[in-house]
Amino acid sequence: MPTLELAIRLVVIGQVMLIAAVFLFSAGERVARFSGALFMLSVAAYLYTSDPGLLGSVALLAPFALLFALIVPYCLWLFARAIFEAPWPRAALMYACGLLIAGVWGIYVFEQALDSIWMQTALVVTRVLALIVVAHVLWLTLRGRPDDLIERRRAMRLFFVGIISLYIAAVLVVELAYGGVLPPGWLQLSNVIIIAIMTLGLAMLMLRINHEFFELQAGAPESKLGAAETVLRDKLLGLMDDGFFRETGLTMPALAGKLRYPEHQLRRLINGHLGYRNFSAFLNNYRIAEAQQQLADPECARMPVLTIALDLGYASLGPFNRAFKDATGMTPTEYRRDNLRPAVADSE
Repeated sequence: MPTLELAIRLVVIGQVMLIAAVFLFSAGERVARFSGALFMLSVAAYLYTSDPGLLGSVALLAPFALLFALIVPYCLWLFARAIFEAPWPRAALMYACGLLIAGVWGIYVFEQALDSIWMQTALVVTRVLALIVVAHVLWLTLRGRPDDLIERRRAMRLFFVGIISLYIAAVLVVELAYGGVLPPGWLQLSNVIIIAIMTLGLAMLMLRINHEFFELQAGAPESKLGAAETVLRDKLLGLMDDGFFRETGLTMPALAGKLRYPEHQLRRLINGHLGYRNFSAFLNNYRIAEAQQQLADPECARMPVLTIALDLGYASLGPFNRAFKDATGMTPTEYRRDNLRPAVADSE
């Protein structure tokens, strides 16, 4: 007869699979949808493999379920990067993580033929690396929140930080403490119940999400503005036209303070009516346009690129180069060379 824990576990697995289907078949950017579905599948695999009875019920399924269970933190990492529009790491790092996971998975699959020391080492290595990955997810979500203009996605960041990431970290610490031995029954039941509650919360959030959550392109600005919003828009655009975007380290709170408007109203205007998803994209629209003018100006030909970057409000050359290349498809130096060459030819 199934226990209460097993019954809850099976219900949650079904719920998680349903959320995976919602991710997979929703409209929106493919990477975000696929990474979300992969994260949900990995959570289902963890629930399946953490019960010895379920794990041994279907022998052919066990190796694949173990693989997905191993990559829960990494799937969370991929999902966070996709939906929060963070830059992706170098391909070499991704390949290294993949090879490491494949090696540890092989140790788990062939544990019967290996010495127990291999299993203990694999257990510690995977848990420690997973903790590092989860810590990076926490940093990633917190770091990008002030720049995020989409209110629902800002709330999603808190969900990741306050619940999912910290709970995964807690589970990893408990698993390290027990050293591969199954925790007491009450602890396993508590774990399943907490995951069920978190899954229910995520399901409620996902069913309310519209296309803006996954679309990486700026949405179409709303056409109608109220009188108060029109005043705010005019003040904002006037301030930007006067060059306030050149302020180094300019943030949303600082801009709202300068305009003497609540921050949430300014976010709603920039996102809903001007069509920007991130505050940095709004600033870069002005900064990169100004940079293009200076780089194409023969009178500024001897001005170092670093000087231009600092004058436009960038704290260093690296962020300016990345933003410029994302906007134009070339580096500032390449842009200057291509645009000054015709001017030189005309003067000859």
